[in-house]
Amino acid sequence: MKKNLKLKNESQVVPIIGLQWGDEGKGKGVARIASGLSKGDLIVRFQGGNNAGHTIWHDSKCYVFKLIPSGIFGQAQIHLGAGMVIDPFALKRETTTIPKSVSFLNRISVSPHATLVLPTHLILDSIGELKKGTGKIGSTGRGIGPAYTDLVGRNALRVGDIFQNDFQKRYLTLTEQHKKILANIYKYKINQKEWSEKQKNFWEGIKFLRSLAIINSKEIISKTLAKNNKVIAEGAQGTLLDVRFGNYPFVTSSHTIASGVGTGLGIPPSQIGGAIGIFKAYVTKVGEGPFPTEFGGEKSAVWCRDRKFNYEKEIYPNPDLNSPDEFEQGIALRRAGSETGAVTGRLRRTGWLDIPLLKYAIEINNATGLVMTKLDVLDGLKKIKVCTHYLGKKEIPFDLSRTKVKCVYKNFPVWKGKLSDCGNKLPKEALTYIKFLEKTLGVPIIYIGTGPEEHHCVERYW
Repeated sequence: MKKNLKLKNESQVVPIIGLQWGDEGKGKGVARIASGLSKGDLIVRFQGGNNAGHTIWHDSKCYVFKLIPSGIFGQAQIHLGAGMVIDPFALKRETTTIPKSVSFLNRISVSPHATLVLPTHLILDSIGELKKGTGKIGSTGRGIGPAYTDLVGRNALRVGDIFQNDFQKRYLTLTEQHKKILANIYKYKINQKEWSEKQKNFWEGIKFLRSLAIINSKEIISKTLAKNNKVIAEGAQGTLLDVRFGNYPFVTSSHTIASGVGTGLGIPPSQIGGAIGIFKAYVTKVGEGPFPTEFGGEKSAVWCRDRKFNYEKEIYPNPDLNSPDEFEQGIALRRAGSETGAVTGRLRRTGWLDIPLLKYAIEINNATGLVMTKLDVLDGLKKIKVCTHYLGKKEIPFDLSRTKVKCVYKNFPVWKGKLSDCGNKLPKEALTYIKFLEKTLGVPIIYIGTGPEEHHCVERYW
């Protein structure tokens, strides 16, 4: 494992970036790589907040991390970077899910430049999304957008502010501004009982934050690199959700691409190396927005927006993975891959792999190595389809939501049996699929996910 991490240049930060709409399995990818890191190495988060969950299976137990980097079970140092927005109570609560046998509090540090998510940010996010009606974009309601809005508007409170004498005064001032927006623009009155609980939780979180090491992102990274140790930058969400280069406006509020590592950590481009890009063997998407290869098209998009998992399971108790009805096939794939949002519980829309969008993500991130996850979810299919290009389109349209594209597909045969039983040797049908992708994308696939557990991973060399 250690000898083929592919982190060749130890003088540069290695971004690990999702190449789709998030939910690609970055958590497992980071955890796998982290298992080969030492105590002097470092894993950092450079953007986002607790609006995305990275699912990790460790010792046969499932964990979902939203703020804490996925390498927590290893030995490496852990850092929450300047580009993040941090809900203090959510961070405190997340630490309680980690087994007591894992020593981690002495390995965690937080940037003083990271932005704080206030209780009123949570309310602004939820109410603002609700008021959009049919025009909603699929926000998680975790206060991420409003917190970044305050940052850009030069109005935010940051982690470093919690040690200033006037922090409580500034907190109350900003909170009152938010309450006026809620009352005057959204005509919303805060429930006092709910507000008291949110306030209590927030200050508990602030007390916890004050107990952690607060270190400048650039400082901890520079010291780590100077000692020839490795630095991994773990991204949240995915490339197609980047606030500027994703499928706008159906995006998150931060820069999810490799270039965001620089601004999110305060380091120069020269310190950032080629990225490891992570993608699923198929595609999923949570929330609104265009999805060219979606099973069932618009019907699926509306269904996943309006329905919950329990209802779907009742209506489709045993969906057919090879159904001639693509809508039902999408439900079956969702069931096989456990594709519900790790944070929100929402149904993830499903579709075939999209080469045009994947190539775009690889290029924009300078991905020099790829990790494919969930290949095992395709067990039992009679054929695999891949969108090779959009008919008559040489490049991805500027606004996919306003431009209809027709996908052109290529079919592949499927293996027999379960990939999780194959060990480190993939069947020839799986290799055919993988080698086609490598040739088409022009980048080697170094790890293949063949099941949920840590050991369900086939390592490949280039």
